[in-house]
Amino acid sequence: MTEQAPAWARLLDLSSRSLNRRTVVRLGAGAVGSLAAGALLAACGGEQETQRESAPTATSVPGTQVSPTADMATTPATSPSAGEPVRGGELIYALSSDPPNLDPHISTGTAARCVKLQLYNGLLRYNDEGELLPDLAAEWEISDDGLQYTFILREGVTFHDDTPLTAEDVKVSIERIQDEATGATRKVEMSGISEITVEDEQTIILKLEQPHAALLEYFAQPETAILSKKFLESGGDPNTTSVGTGPFKLLSREPGVRIEVERNQQYHHEGRPHLDKIIFIPYQDENTRVSAVRGGDAHMADYVPWKDMQSIENDPNLRLETGQNSAFMCIQYNVRVKPFDDPKVRVALSYAYDRKAIIDAAFFGRAIEITGGVIPPQSWAYNEELEGTYTYDPEKAKQLLAEAGYANGFSVTLMSTSQYGMHQSTAQVVQNNLQAIGIDCKLELYDWQTVVQKHTKGEYQFRIHGLAPEILDPDFLTNFFASGSPHSKSTGFSDQEIDRLLQEGRAAQNQEQRKQIYKRLEQRILELAPWTFLVYRQDGEALRREVQGYKHLPGALGFFSGIMLQETWLQK
Repeated sequence: MTEQAPAWARLLDLSSRSLNRRTVVRLGAGAVGSLAAGALLAACGGEQETQRESAPTATSVPGTQVSPTADMATTPATSPSAGEPVRGGELIYALSSDPPNLDPHISTGTAARCVKLQLYNGLLRYNDEGELLPDLAAEWEISDDGLQYTFILREGVTFHDDTPLTAEDVKVSIERIQDEATGATRKVEMSGISEITVEDEQTIILKLEQPHAALLEYFAQPETAILSKKFLESGGDPNTTSVGTGPFKLLSREPGVRIEVERNQQYHHEGRPHLDKIIFIPYQDENTRVSAVRGGDAHMADYVPWKDMQSIENDPNLRLETGQNSAFMCIQYNVRVKPFDDPKVRVALSYAYDRKAIIDAAFFGRAIEITGGVIPPQSWAYNEELEGTYTYDPEKAKQLLAEAGYANGFSVTLMSTSQYGMHQSTAQVVQNNLQAIGIDCKLELYDWQTVVQKHTKGEYQFRIHGLAPEILDPDFLTNFFASGSPHSKSTGFSDQEIDRLLQEGRAAQNQEQRKQIYKRLEQRILELAPWTFLVYRQDGEALRREVQGYKHLPGALGFFSGIMLQETWLQK
């Protein structure tokens, strides 16, 4: 494959040749892909690379201003489907769990995120190809030094209570995320914003302490959604109710039973959504959830059990929407408790797990092993040299445990959930693997809400987890390993060297320089083994054939696929 300048360099070259600081770059629908996505796509093949070369990216690239074309401003991309969209109808969505809360700034799992994506918008959004597009922000400009972002808001947007969207709402939302008391998922990512200035009702200026290569991607996350200042200051509780700008409005919520949302008639993307209403019904038992779709009691369901994927693909009344490498399974160690406070123990255990057995037992072959770093193979930052760092080698695991002072093993309790079969099956393989090397491992299974609560409070010894990178840029590692991040607070793990490398990787503007930084970063993570990475898995939704317009987003963005419900319609 012919080497090509990275996406950020192509945009810098374009801007230096034909643009000045106040020029508006008018881009087509594919042109606002992330900085990471440009190079990620380039790694997929020369033909695709050439096709996208003329579509410069609009991530944290200095000295650029971006504005959507008319089509981008009003019409989200639609997944191919049979016929023209039909307006109306009620869709019943079988959720894998009941959302613990409705607060968009606090992530509580993919099922909850799916609901929140109907109620809120961010400054940017993803289309069905995983490319970044404007949403509440109509255009933006990045200063030459990468330290100032100016966002111009879309005109005419209103919240569900008919209050107009203004820059004050954006300011209050970012400050709420930055507030330690909120417990926001993206606090660390937003902490680099040192000053927020409301220039006028439609314009907000953000000043940064240092450049942030992935900032625009974070503004497309549901966890950075814009809340109403009026709603918050009047005492509104986003945990239990909602006043957003999203395609649907909250109609009713009966915890554990159902959530109903209805079409937002004032939605700022013209012609969307197509559906009149969505009814979310939690089915904690995955077999019952799939049966609801098969029997026509629900139109679609999330988290299709891997054992059922093939039969759904073969069913003429159903279809399966999937994405590969959308999430990874891992083991998180609470380093506050023995023996996991010792990195030698964590390293030793990383050789104890049979990843192939996990793929067979939990995912029926629809997964790939992770024996090195967690940055996926599609990424420009992927480091193939790390592959094989941790292979299945129980004898080596026992040897390293003996060197760490645990020749006779120890007793531990592994936390997982019975609500998701892949979590339980993974946990059972891990339990068997540990028992095989002389470790007394007890398995505790809880419902998902209890797992979330215990994780937040750090009330476990070690646990099975399933996570997604969530952005294409390798800065996704910040949310997992930076000191003060939600996962750091849960596990008790922090490391100054990792923090330093995360900061350097975020601030660097040269892609090759960033690649070398992330190489050292992943090496450090593997040396300390605060987590053990197991497999990258395939995920998917089951849909009845009459459900049209829905598409599972590619790769790690699969967990944002709920945004496609505004494109979804029912064929009659």
